[in-house]
Amino acid sequence: MNYLKGGRICCMLLLLISCVVLNGCTKGNDSSKAETNHALPLQNEAKMISYSKRLNALVGTLRIINNENIDSEVRQKKIDEFTQGLHLLLNEPESVEMKDGELVEKFDNNLTILTKSFQLKSGQLNVRVINYRAPTTVTGTIGDKYTFIQWWSTKQLVHAQMIEDGGPELATDFIVRNSDHGTRLLLGGYVSIYHPNPVFVTLWGLSGQKWTEKKIAIDKMKLPDSWELNKDVDEFILENRQHDSMSIEDHRDGFLISKDNSDKGITIEFSKSGEVRINSEQSINSDTDTGQQSYELIQEKYSENGIVIKYPQITKLEDAEKQKSLNQILKSEALKGLHDYADSNSGVHVEIDYRIKRQSERLLSVQYTGIRYVKKAAYPNHMFYTTNLNMEQASRLRLSDLIKIERPFIELLKSGKITAVQPEQKGLIGDFTQDDLIQSLTNADVLEGSGEELGSNTFSYLTNDSLGISIPVAHAAGDHAEYEIRLQQIPDDMKRNKELWSELSPVVEQSASVVNGGKLDTEKFSIDEDQSFETSFEGWGHVKFVSTVGMTEETPGNYFFLLDGQNYILYSFPKFYGNNWSGVDGLAAVAFKDVNKDGLKDVIIIAYVDAGAGPSIIDPFPIADIYFQNKNKTFTTLPALDQAINDKGHNQTIKDVIQYVSKQRINVN
Repeated sequence: MNYLKGGRICCMLLLLISCVVLNGCTKGNDSSKAETNHALPLQNEAKMISYSKRLNALVGTLRIINNENIDSEVRQKKIDEFTQGLHLLLNEPESVEMKDGELVEKFDNNLTILTKSFQLKSGQLNVRVINYRAPTTVTGTIGDKYTFIQWWSTKQLVHAQMIEDGGPELATDFIVRNSDHGTRLLLGGYVSIYHPNPVFVTLWGLSGQKWTEKKIAIDKMKLPDSWELNKDVDEFILENRQHDSMSIEDHRDGFLISKDNSDKGITIEFSKSGEVRINSEQSINSDTDTGQQSYELIQEKYSENGIVIKYPQITKLEDAEKQKSLNQILKSEALKGLHDYADSNSGVHVEIDYRIKRQSERLLSVQYTGIRYVKKAAYPNHMFYTTNLNMEQASRLRLSDLIKIERPFIELLKSGKITAVQPEQKGLIGDFTQDDLIQSLTNADVLEGSGEELGSNTFSYLTNDSLGISIPVAHAAGDHAEYEIRLQQIPDDMKRNKELWSELSPVVEQSASVVNGGKLDTEKFSIDEDQSFETSFEGWGHVKFVSTVGMTEETPGNYFFLLDGQNYILYSFPKFYGNNWSGVDGLAAVAFKDVNKDGLKDVIIIAYVDAGAGPSIIDPFPIADIYFQNKNKTFTTLPALDQAINDKGHNQTIKDVIQYVSKQRINVN
């Protein structure tokens, strides 16, 4: 029994010791856990400090890039360092803690950032698009844009990807949607290698942790007239040839792309299957349609009893009723040249032709000139009259609708700021008193004896940069004299109808030198319709740029012209650099862009040529040339630059040409 009792005591002692040991172990574990929990905030704090240091280092790199006093090669290397560092930083969860405005401010406003949240089948997805534009003094004006996509569903799962590495596209908006093919992102913005400011759209698909660019089928896409769609790799570029600016904005399941400040445009959207589609031109405001409309002009002729009057008529205007009203005005205005001589027994002979002085979406200015001869009269008379139309209102526009016909305006005309179209008539306006001019200009734009209200045989017209006035003078002096004053020389307090004047504002100071010629000889010059476009140039306004192949020397070459609405030659471009080679093998591309950033649109051309015929012939190769626009509206080439572009191989695409030239310092004015 004692033995058993002693054994029982030993067991109790062993159990007690075990409990003490186990308790000590438990306490030891609690102590270790407490130490670990204490260390976590320190690790997070250290991580935040590391992120903050890297952020500040990136800002420092950016400031080196922006320092114009540092060597350009050093700055270029720093751009690579900055973009790579920014990419890494955007993959950090801490980066999404900063709001868009905070990040922009932190990087000295060198970034543009847009963040959106989308509710998808898999849950909420946050997407941020970041643009960085490098200094053009380092990269040139084209390859200066870097775009990043950052996305996260939770702040612990943050991803980022660079999708534009020194290219011409500037992303401004995006849409993310579910589709049958997974998560899709439609990215839109502006591309800077063409003119006028076209819009680009790309489609991206999310697979795992990477966005991949997807092809967009454009073969079934239908565009309204005047819109043009170009495909470049997997993106497509939209532009409207008749408008100098475009806008892109978020619209339902895609983008609304509109021209100028018009309320009309086209939409690019996701379909239910996740594909991209283009909807026809439509009005943003469904109740009214006041958008700008394109139109063309054709020639009509009145010919009867020795009287011939040619005049324009409008076609392809979307509003049929407005077109009918405008054409009626044009016809009646043109035929007012008949006035008292419509009777065949009067023995009158009249020949009148017209010229378009200004043609735009809002305004049309037509000038009529001709000769009127009455039987047994001592001499023929030179006729001159005009018609100005407000296209939007479908109404005539007179000088008094645009100008306050008061003494300050008369003093401006007599101050010497006007230019006589015929230099020998310069001093004739001084023969008129102020009262005479006030009366004549107040009654301007009504032909005397035409059966309308009081007329004065004084007329006005508009060009792309000037206001023209024609006043009657003695037959010995020419029957009429024309004077022009720059629009920018007319003070605001002398103007009426400020809305119309907003369109009349000239772009640049231009001289009056215009190269006029006859109609293009299509037997001598074969037109390349695919590379001929309706466009606009500063000082010229709306014109046709025509590419041709002609035989002016011993071998054929490429020749380029600007034509007016009646196909008269306004300007013949200088010799194309590619004509120095004997073979012509077609045009590859034509683009309009202000390459040297002087405010004037230039022309870039790439053509294929070969080395001749016979044993010496080689495969066709590209030759690029740039026509730089001068302030006097002419164009010039720079042979040394042309040679460098082609010798160094920067002639494969329009993008190649612009990328190279944008890094040069070119001044032709």
